[in-house]
Amino acid sequence: MELKVQLKLATGSVASSLGYESAVSSSVESLGLRMYPMYPGTQDSKQGTMFYIPVEDVESANKAVEALRDHEGVFSAQVG
Repeated sequence: MELKVQLKLATGSVASSLGYESAVSSSVESLGLRMYPMYPGTQDSKQGTMFYIPVEDVESANKAVEALRDHEGVFSAQVG
């Protein structure tokens, strides 16, 4: 099972979203999880904001989605 997370773009570029990536990654790690880029090395600004988070169970997935939906750097978070 995994979560799909899309970060917000700060100013429309991949580089500017790195601040959001760092903050969201710290939040994910505080839940005992880790996020990975869906498209590593991409230069596409939208693809650069897309990540996945492996989770082991529904309870962990729901807890992470709730925490991430309220995060200022997250555009969307869903189980998928």
